[in-house]
Amino acid sequence: MTIDGSDGKIDAFFQELLLNKGLYYYSCAIPSRHEIIRGVIKPIFQQLLESRFERTHAKLLKRHILGKILDPFIPGNLYDATAHKYEMLFRKWDMKLISNYDFIKDLDDLLATFMLEKLEHPVGQRSPKFHELVGKTSKMNLIFDKETKITFNKIHELRTGGLHRLEKNIKSEDVSRLALDVYMYFHYLDEFQESQKEKTIRLNGRRYKRIKYGDEKYLDENGKPYLDDAGNPYNWKEIASSTPCHDCNALIGQYHCFGCDVEQCPRCREQALGCNCDHDE
Repeated sequence: MTIDGSDGKIDAFFQELLLNKGLYYYSCAIPSRHEIIRGVIKPIFQQLLESRFERTHAKLLKRHILGKILDPFIPGNLYDATAHKYEMLFRKWDMKLISNYDFIKDLDDLLATFMLEKLEHPVGQRSPKFHELVGKTSKMNLIFDKETKITFNKIHELRTGGLHRLEKNIKSEDVSRLALDVYMYFHYLDEFQESQKEKTIRLNGRRYKRIKYGDEKYLDENGKPYLDDAGNPYNWKEIASSTPCHDCNALIGQYHCFGCDVEQCPRCREQALGCNCDHDE
């Protein structure tokens, strides 16, 4: 089978086959369907999904084809549970299975639940207002920049506007912009969380401990510490204690996100992003 179109369109096609239960309806029309599902449809489609997506839910694929899963799942590339739920929500909206306003409403609920869970808010207690949740989550360094805070609050404004002022006619281009911003946020959050799990790195055939933000000890070409305007050596730990990393927003004691230009190579002590050490797979 060949599918015309870009990689993104092919991936969307695979996702829509699952979201619309396309494989289930197809399998209902063939004889010996259990045997065909087990021996043909599942292994072929699983291989296709694993070649395209990071998160495939392969264990659920057979049950999905058999129509035994009520809540639809789709493959995606984000590992965080909330982030993956957002991928599903976005695909429903992109397929026009839900309206612009329903997308905003469901997204507002998803973001509120996400922030409450990250803040470990007690179940059963009245939750803070949405903008307060955004502020608290930002202080925890789970919202990394001002633009994301604005995006979250804008989504909530659109949702409440529909509730209180019945302004439910939201332009698709406005939703598209917000949807992309939220996707980029969850994509980066995924990368940042994954980077915290990688505590070591193999360089030139040897394993080294990664250097956390605040533990850097950069030296000049003469092997001496860099000096500030007053002629004193920079205190990297003191700088990190008051300011997140300017590139990846890591806090003191956290690992840098992969590809950050501040992370120091533990082998050569140069900038990890541009050093000449060999990174082993």
